[in-house]
Amino acid sequence: MIISHKYKFIFLKSKKTAGTSIEISLSRYCGEDDIITPIAPEDEEIRARFGIKPQNYMDENNKKPKFFNHYGAKKIANTIGKDIWSSYYKFSFDRNPWDKVISHYYFKSGKSTSDISFDKYLNLNKFKDAYNYPIYTIKNNVVVDFLGKYENLDEDLSKVCQKIGLPFDGWLPKAKGNFRKDRQHYRTHYNKDQKELVRQYFKKEIDLLGYEF
Repeated sequence: MIISHKYKFIFLKSKKTAGTSIEISLSRYCGEDDIITPIAPEDEEIRARFGIKPQNYMDENNKKPKFFNHYGAKKIANTIGKDIWSSYYKFSFDRNPWDKVISHYYFKSGKSTSDISFDKYLNLNKFKDAYNYPIYTIKNNVVVDFLGKYENLDEDLSKVCQKIGLPFDGWLPKAKGNFRKDRQHYRTHYNKDQKELVRQYFKKEIDLLGYEF
């Protein structure tokens, strides 16, 4: 996540929505007082090429992290304070849940030392970690000023940057893009019961953003 005092925005980083790529790219424009949370070491290597690293996310009093990656809206609001929360431009992204779950499956299975079938992944409820609704809502109310779609990433991110006056050049790295080896359409992975399982669990995201299988 990023809290930029320079451009007065808060980027709430959701899961499996190119959040790391967005974070790396936008980090290039941050000022020295802005808050940038850590990402995976291999992704930090990309960011380090621009002389950028995590900053200002630690609590200096107890030397523990004060802000975390994928921090939800409620926690950010409580930590940053009412004045900044209410006055800064807040944005996040989400993605078609059926596609997002497949992406998350390959990400998790790719990091595992043993193979895991998609059916087992679902049965173990690992797919629930891809639920983004609590990141950009508080008490079932959307609290970001802009909720973009992964499917319209370039266009939506450009809109955000125009709104906050950030001179975005359109560059996004392909962070975490190597886990998914099977590039078939997500629909080919599901049977009827699996499709319905995702529909039920991600119902709030689906209803909010109008996604279909």
